[in-house]
Amino acid sequence: MNDNTTQQSFGQKVVNIYAAPREAFAAIMLAPSWLAPLSMVMLSGLAATGYYFSSLDMAWWVDDTLRQANIEPSELDTARDAMGGMTRRMLFGFGAISTVLFSFLLALVQAMYMSLAAAIMGSVYKFKHWMALASWTSLPYVIGAIAMVVNIALHPSGQLSSYDLDPTSLAALGLTLAGTSFEAIAKSVTLTLLWAVGLLILGFSQWLQISLSKSAAIITTPYLLVFGAVAAAVAALS
Repeated sequence: MNDNTTQQSFGQKVVNIYAAPREAFAAIMLAPSWLAPLSMVMLSGLAATGYYFSSLDMAWWVDDTLRQANIEPSELDTARDAMGGMTRRMLFGFGAISTVLFSFLLALVQAMYMSLAAAIMGSVYKFKHWMALASWTSLPYVIGAIAMVVNIALHPSGQLSSYDLDPTSLAALGLTLAGTSFEAIAKSVTLTLLWAVGLLILGFSQWLQISLSKSAAIITTPYLLVFGAVAAAVAALS
């Protein structure tokens, strides 16, 4: 492995995560860092969140949210009055906290899981390596945030449902699965999520020198369990 492959600046690693991930993983392995890439993900998410709530038609959003929640007609006025007291600043605050916490906790949980799995397999890599891998492979979410900003710009009226905000979701791409227990999953699974998981599979395989199929089985198991539990819960409640 030559120096050009392993010694890279931050900008080079960002570019390579998208264009040449194997080279990026080789560099990250030698100098694991997680704060900068994770900050990029958080800041892009905050930018999209701020833009969304700054341009949102609040009255329309309240009605749309209540419609999506299937509120009973007898409780509709009460719920509308309660939500009507929410301001843009409050909504952005909730959205900002959720974005930052979700980004960090997702990377943390992934790192803990990979660290445990790798330790069982006899790996010498430390937790900091897996936290770095989880953080760097989350960079596709920056592309997702950019896609959301474009989507918001294409709705100047401000009438864009939070459920339709991400144009890369399977539901937005036509796989709605409406009326089934998998409808919530179709709204949650995005192309950027699949991209990020694909990068995790590739990086885990490269670092531990195992097959892609074995890496895919290890990395995707938690996702399959979570989505399976969601589908089962929706089916039980419907």
